[in-house]
Amino acid sequence: MPVHNRFFLGQGAKIDPHVLAQAGPLLHVEVSVPTALGRYLAERGQPIPAPVGGWALLDTGATRSCVDASVLQKLGLSPVGVVRTATAGGMVPQYLYPARLRFPAEGLDIEFASVIGVDLKGLRIADRELIVLIGRDVLAHCVLIYNGPGGFFTLTF
Repeated sequence: MPVHNRFFLGQGAKIDPHVLAQAGPLLHVEVSVPTALGRYLAERGQPIPAPVGGWALLDTGATRSCVDASVLQKLGLSPVGVVRTATAGGMVPQYLYPARLRFPAEGLDIEFASVIGVDLKGLRIADRELIVLIGRDVLAHCVLIYNGPGGFFTLTF
């Protein structure tokens, strides 16, 4: 079972709980076309879009994982459905897309029949551009320890 520990350091390389509070639990992520679609494109001699890298926020408030819609469109993915989601602005219809998420540091790949395409454009945390929200659909299979006073989080898959 892979274990990911991330400690947040402040000045003097000392653990600083305030840095964790500002940055949040982030993981580097690559979003790509699903494996089956990549295979389909390769069999027809068509180019496979390169993965798009960025940052994922572990979001216990999100029921399902979400990916920035512009990333999904850049990959040439087509919507496979629509879902109504609750946002701070009320209920909003959002498109669903198939996608594959890869977490290089953790050695983890997740194939999704559908993720929710949302607008994360310009959303930055600690100078890192967010392109994914990891929701409870993934976290339900993990152990997440968010140690605020200790200035670290641990995630096991």
